[in-house]
Amino acid sequence: MTPPIQIEATDEITAALCQVDANNSSSYQKSAAELKGKIEAKQAEVKAKLVKENLTSINVMCADMQVGFVNWTDHNIIATYGRPDSLTPQVVKELVDKGKEAKVVLIIDNLQSGQDAGAGIAEELGCKRIILSNFPGGFDNTETWEKAIDRNVELLLEAIAQ
Repeated sequence: MTPPIQIEATDEITAALCQVDANNSSSYQKSAAELKGKIEAKQAEVKAKLVKENLTSINVMCADMQVGFVNWTDHNIIATYGRPDSLTPQVVKELVDKGKEAKVVLIIDNLQSGQDAGAGIAEELGCKRIILSNFPGGFDNTETWEKAIDRNVELLLEAIAQ
């Protein structure tokens, strides 16, 4: 979901297309440059919203599948966790202990890999919990990458504003 990965994917897809269809290489490269410009503009827009907050001071725990995105937003990740079936009582106890010690204020779950994985941890810590999506279309009105990243950022900012 992060803009740098979107740009990397655009470059890789463009290279593959140019390799299999060299005759249209310049068209693919032109389209890729336009798309990368849009991605960079979205990144600047989103980072401008995020920079207003002191996110590095906000201690969070998040699902493994959200680490890249949460790092990109500059939150301070104290610990991560896997899918619900990997959360044994011992693992949950260790996460709760780490969370208490670090004064974690937000648990971030992933819609596609077990949206309730962190619910018990958040309850034990008495902290907020949100669910983010790794893909466009995960939530209503998020059918594009731009709308999906906007929704995830909106959910993060709403959670820290409360």
